Amino acid sequence: MGIARKSIIGFGGQVYMLVIGLASTILVARLLGAEGKGVLAIVAAIPSLALGVASFGIGPALAFMAGKDRFTARELATAALLWSMGLGAGLGIVLWLLRGILLGSVLTGLTSLELAVVIASLPAYYLNSFLGGLFSGHGRAVAVAGLSSINATLSLAAILGASLYAPRDTLVMVVALAIAAWASAMVSLATYGSGLSRSARSMAHVTRAIVPYAAKSYVGQAASMFFLRADVFFLNYFAGPSAVGVYSVATGLAEKLWLLSSPVSTAVYSAITGSERRDSLRLTTLTARALLVLNAVAGLALLALSIVLVPVVYGVQFSDAVLYLGLLLPGVVIYAVCQPYSQFYVGQLGRPETTSRLSAVMMALSAALYWILIPMMGAAGAALGSTISYSTAMIGYAWLMPRATGVTL
Repeated sequence: MGIARKSIIGFGGQVYMLVIGLASTILVARLLGAEGKGVLAIVAAIPSLALGVASFGIGPALAFMAGKDRFTARELATAALLWSMGLGAGLGIVLWLLRGILLGSVLTGLTSLELAVVIASLPAYYLNSFLGGLFSGHGRAVAVAGLSSINATLSLAAILGASLYAPRDTLVMVVALAIAAWASAMVSLATYGSGLSRSARSMAHVTRAIVPYAAKSYVGQAASMFFLRADVFFLNYFAGPSAVGVYSVATGLAEKLWLLSSPVSTAVYSAITGSERRDSLRLTTLTARALLVLNAVAGLALLALSIVLVPVVYGVQFSDAVLYLGLLLPGVVIYAVCQPYSQFYVGQLGRPETTSRLSAVMMALSAALYWILIPMMGAAGAALGSTISYSTAMIGYAWLMPRATGVTL
């Protein structure tokens, strides 16, 4: 199946996810209000940040090995499962031991019981992420689109079920979403369809192969997830869950643009990784230009619609989300355009350390901007800081690409 067809099929799946995702966020906003939606946004941000900061580059390493066909699917699936359980349990213990500090600062608004439920779901989020990397590495873009749609459907079903069982009860909704995460992970594992290896020797062999690559990609992965998700925790610390709730509407809408670009990135990943250098470079630059047009046009349309619809659909208390969305969109578009360049460095050149250094710069910049701007501007400061830090990626690749390839952006 060609890249264009894979992209179209993936795009169809992402459109479905867009509809389901919007339905979920609107329902949560209407049921729980700004504060309750803020609590759920924090709950969602915990596993997202965990996958970046505490997966230690295992996900990208598994995707790289899948793309290079260095191990059997059975061996890779087993490694993904074992690493998911180990990392999820380890991080869960750390979070629970630090719960007193966290619940009184960046996790303000959560209860101990809600945190415990999130901790119990961490291995499922790890497994979903690692298997997603394997699917992408194998070039199975259609499977990625289908599983993403299933994941979105399960999340919506969880929200609907929780709202019927106990309307306006945040804890029940957190439990339902945790169950949905585990169900999604099991579906992904079954869909991968490789079975599991029982050989300790093969697992040791896989581990020895992926750890060096994982170590090189870890800083970039951790830094990327930090500047993508840390804004929620900074904002919660300075302004509380209600501000996070309104801001999360803006970030949720802005990140819907990535639903348009991710099928393309998934479809081209294996080609960028496995092609000859010249063909890979041509595909990288063509993909980046296509994503610029696609996301810029969609971003303008999204902003225009949001001005009219956000106060009506979400409620008047979420009206300020339109301003935050306008501040976020330029950065979101630019960040999407940079993804093919990141794939080129990581997959084709095998130099994840380069993107790691760029991401580290972005992480440091975003932390400084959030610390300075949020106390002064509230959620608008978080949005502006995010756009500035996202834009740093474009500056970095504009400097890096000519030096590595002789080709400008």
